Amino acid sequence: MRMPKLLLSIAAATATALASCSPPEPVPPPRFRPNPPYAPLPVDPYGQPYDPYGQNTDIAPPAPPSSETAAPTRPGEYPIAKGTDKAGEVISPYEPFNVIDVSDCRPGQLARDPHNMKIFRVP
Repeated sequence: MRMPKLLLSIAAATATALASCSPPEPVPPPRFRPNPPYAPLPVDPYGQPYDPYGQNTDIAPPAPPSSETAAPTRPGEYPIAKGTDKAGEVISPYEPFNVIDVSDCRPGQLARDPHNMKIFRVP
């Protein structure tokens, strides 16, 4: 008679252990929000504070870029290098204004200044 009691206690212990090892309840994933709740404010490339309503009149308009650096005026435009006395050489529009060999390039083509890795247009 001892054997059935032992089997019953083992079965009860196994059932209790199996019941406590059940996996946790699944947690639903958070809701996906593709966009922020508000539109981001535009960024001024000249560092001026943005006034969305045009009410701040003491903000000066941005100064035009200096002609010495010959920076592009619009995104996607590249400055044009200055020609030299020698054919196939130009002066870079970027500081430190190095002389660059562009004998392989045609006029209007894009080239890269090897010193600062900036792109310019061949005159």
